Amino acid sequence: MSATPERLTTRFKMLFSTGDLSTSIPLAILAFFQLYFLTDVARLRPDYAAWSVLIPRLWDAVNDPLFGMFSDRLRTRWGRRRALLLFGSVPLGLSFIFMWFVPPFSQLGLAIYYAIAFIFFDTAFTVVHVGYNALTPELTSNYDERSSLNGYRMVFSISGTLGAIIFATVLGWHITDTRLLFSILGIGLGLISIIPPLVVFNITQERSADEQPEPLPWLESMKLTLNNQAFRFVMGLYLLSWTTASILAAMLVYFANYRLRVPEQANYFVLVAQGSAILFIPFWVWVARKLDKRRAFILGTFTWIAVLLGLSALPADGIVLAYILAALAGSGIATAYVLPWSMIPDIIEHDQLQTGQRREGSYYAFASFFQKLATAIALWGMGQALAANGYITPDASGSLPIQPDSAIQAIRLFTGPIPTTLLLLAVVFAWNYPITRESHNETLRVLAERET
Repeated sequence: MSATPERLTTRFKMLFSTGDLSTSIPLAILAFFQLYFLTDVARLRPDYAAWSVLIPRLWDAVNDPLFGMFSDRLRTRWGRRRALLLFGSVPLGLSFIFMWFVPPFSQLGLAIYYAIAFIFFDTAFTVVHVGYNALTPELTSNYDERSSLNGYRMVFSISGTLGAIIFATVLGWHITDTRLLFSILGIGLGLISIIPPLVVFNITQERSADEQPEPLPWLESMKLTLNNQAFRFVMGLYLLSWTTASILAAMLVYFANYRLRVPEQANYFVLVAQGSAILFIPFWVWVARKLDKRRAFILGTFTWIAVLLGLSALPADGIVLAYILAALAGSGIATAYVLPWSMIPDIIEHDQLQTGQRREGSYYAFASFFQKLATAIALWGMGQALAANGYITPDASGSLPIQPDSAIQAIRLFTGPIPTTLLLLAVVFAWNYPITRESHNETLRVLAERET
C-alpha cells in the first residue's frame, strides 16, 4: 500500500484479526495438549517426548530468521508478505493433521515420527506466521492504533483458543478413545487453519516493490536486528512471559489430573482462564493508552504473579479456589498476549530511523522464533522433570495412575515458583524498555520529514 493510514476501520481490524486463528488454534492445542498427548495418549516416555519437542526447535533456530529475511527480499506480484500467506496456508493445515496420529511404532520410532511431523508443521507455521505478522506495521503507524489493532488480534487469538478447547471438550463427551479423539481434533482444526490466511490475503495490499528500498545483506540484517537494544528488551520480556504462559498451559492438564484429581474438569479451567483473558484485553489496551505499554505490561505482570503465588499454595481439595484463580489469571494472560506484540511495530520504526530500512520480516521472524523457543524450552524442561521425578505413564486401560509425591511436587513447582521467577525477570526487562509514546511520535515526525 502506498500510504499508511493513521486509523483503521473496525471491519478491517476484525477481518485482519481472523488471520490469528490460523496460528493461535494450532499453538493453543500444542501448548495445552502436546506434552500430554505424547506421554498419556501416544504413551511415549516423558524424556523421549521432551526430545521430540526440542529437536524440531533446533530447526526453528534456522528457519524463523531465514524466512524473515527471505520475506524482506521477496518480490512477487502478490507482494512480500501476502505470497507467504497464499502458499503457506494449505501446508500449515495438512502438516498439523499428521501430528495427532499414533502410528504402530516402537518408542524410538514414535519419538522420531513426532519430531519429523513437528518439523514439517513448524516450517509451514513459520511461513504463515512471519508473513502475517510482518504485514501489521504497514497497516498503521499510529502508536495507540497499533495497541487497538493488537487488541482485536488477541481477542480473535484467544477466541480461537477457546473454540479449539470447546471443540476438544465436546469431542471428549462423545468419544472415549483418546487416540481417535485427538485424530479427529487434528483433522478438524487443521482444515479450519487453512482458511484465515486466505482471508487476510484477499483484504490486504502491500506497497509495490518499486517503493521498497534494496534490502540489507543477510548477515548485516541479522546483526542489526539483534543489536537493537529496544528489541532485545522486548524479546526478553516476551520470552519470559510466553515461557510462563507455555508452562502453565502444558502443566494445567497434569495439575487437574494428578494434583486435584479432576481430569474431567481440566478443559474447564482452560476455558475460564482464556475467557477471562478476552474480557481483560480491552482493559489493558485502555491502560496502555492512559499510561504507556511498558507500565501497562508491568502492572499486568504483577497481577499474574499474585495469581501464581495463590496457585502454588492451593490445597489438593481447592477446586473452587482453582476456578477463581483461573479467572484472575486472565489478566496476566491478556497482558502477555497484547502488549509485547504492540511494541514490535514501534521498534521497527525506530530501526528504520537508524538504518533507512523497514525490516518487518526480520523482526517478526525473531519474535516468532523466541515465542516457539519459549514453548520448546518449557515443554522440554517439564518432560525431563517429570521423567526424573518418577512420573508414571498411564497404561493402555487409560486409568489415571497414582503419581509419586516427587512427581506431584514437580508439577506444583512448574505451576508456582518457576513461573513467578520468570515473570519477575520479565518486569526487569520491561522496566528498561526505552521507547515511550513521546519518543515514538518524535521518530515518526523525523521519518515523515525524510519522506517529504
